[in-house]
Amino acid sequence: MKRYHLTLGQKRTTVSLDTLLSDLLAIRLGAFPHSPKAHGVVRTWLQQQLDQANDPGRIRVSRWLRGQAVLFLVDKHLSTTYLDWLLEH
Repeated sequence: MKRYHLTLGQKRTTVSLDTLLSDLLAIRLGAFPHSPKAHGVVRTWLQQQLDQANDPGRIRVSRWLRGQAVLFLVDKHLSTTYLDWLLEH
């Protein structure tokens, strides 16, 4: 597991991601896993997801961000199909 320190509203929180998921995010974001750049680009992407959602009262932040990461990593057709299905049900 890799840990990231983020800001949620006015408070700090720590998010944990599986190492494989973190490494895949780093690659998708243009960094080599375990490089000095990798942790920073993943942390920045995670923070952007929280900022865009604008939900300072969010709970289970790690779980929500894992879901966001999976949707970001899979191809757009699959993620769009899933989100469409989710909205219908």
